[in-house]
Amino acid sequence: MLGGFFAYLSALQIGILVYEQDEELPLHSIVARYLGPKFSFLYLGAILLATYGALIAYPLAVGEIAFTLFHLPPWAGVVIFIIFIIALLNLNLSESNKIDATITLLLLLLLLWVVFRSIPQLNFNNLLVSYPSQLFNALGMVIFAFSGHLVIPSVIYYMGIKRNDGLKVLGWSILAVGLLYLLFFAVSIGVMGSDISSVGTLGLGKHLSPSIAITGQVFSILAVITSFFGLAISLRLALARQFKLNAYPSLAIIILPVLLIDLFLSGNPGNAFVKVLNYAGGIGSAIYIGFIPALIITDKRYQFKLPLGRIGAWFALAFYGLAILYTIFFS
Repeated sequence: MLGGFFAYLSALQIGILVYEQDEELPLHSIVARYLGPKFSFLYLGAILLATYGALIAYPLAVGEIAFTLFHLPPWAGVVIFIIFIIALLNLNLSESNKIDATITLLLLLLLLWVVFRSIPQLNFNNLLVSYPSQLFNALGMVIFAFSGHLVIPSVIYYMGIKRNDGLKVLGWSILAVGLLYLLFFAVSIGVMGSDISSVGTLGLGKHLSPSIAITGQVFSILAVITSFFGLAISLRLALARQFKLNAYPSLAIIILPVLLIDLFLSGNPGNAFVKVLNYAGGIGSAIYIGFIPALIITDKRYQFKLPLGRIGAWFALAFYGLAILYTIFFS
């Protein structure tokens, strides 16, 4: 709930900053306008950290699934997944976008099917157990889960609607995603209790029917594919725009580091998946979706009208700042 609230607040803050511009700009250029080039480079670095962290983590999840379901070595699952992704990235962009949109719709349907088939097996006593000392251990993953804010400028300009309507779209989008997360979280914990697994659908499959196990793994793999694909395409386009790189050099810059690091971490893929995403979200995502936008809003030289105003920005600054420190020193 904390993660969802501050993601909502950050989305509105970024939306306001985008609407203040008289042209379509990427977020790092907006940051440069307000805070200067040094913060713009920090912003880009945070985006790269979060992006590469996700690209490294997702194949590890596939490695965990391959080992659990098919008894394949985790590294084999990683390699098969990356070969498939390379083929997908070499498709025509318009074709791959249609595939991505279709997968996203299918994902939503699969998630709702798994959730509602799992509800009859939910044990409410599992939801009453808590571990306060471990409350913030997954903070980075929570922040990462809500960190789709990079798309806000293009979405706002694509919609071409007025500021208040655009901010409503952002708010309702965060709410819809948050409710889906909360629903899946409640069902997973309610069914598995303390026996929960790093890839949640694997655990649900063990506790419930074979059909849920199969559907859950299809959901997980499709979720990984669409997330990896979206991030890789964005990074590839950024490399092409910023450094004028052709298709194959940019693909190599994306894939080779991911493959090498994943092969190194594939000895314990489930644990590595959680750790990598936690660092990616708790440092990279926290900086670019929360800390730096809030820093701009708190500056008294600028007058922005938004919910909770400058006080909300100070709260966001504190929340994301503490998340960064906690991730660095205690995770």
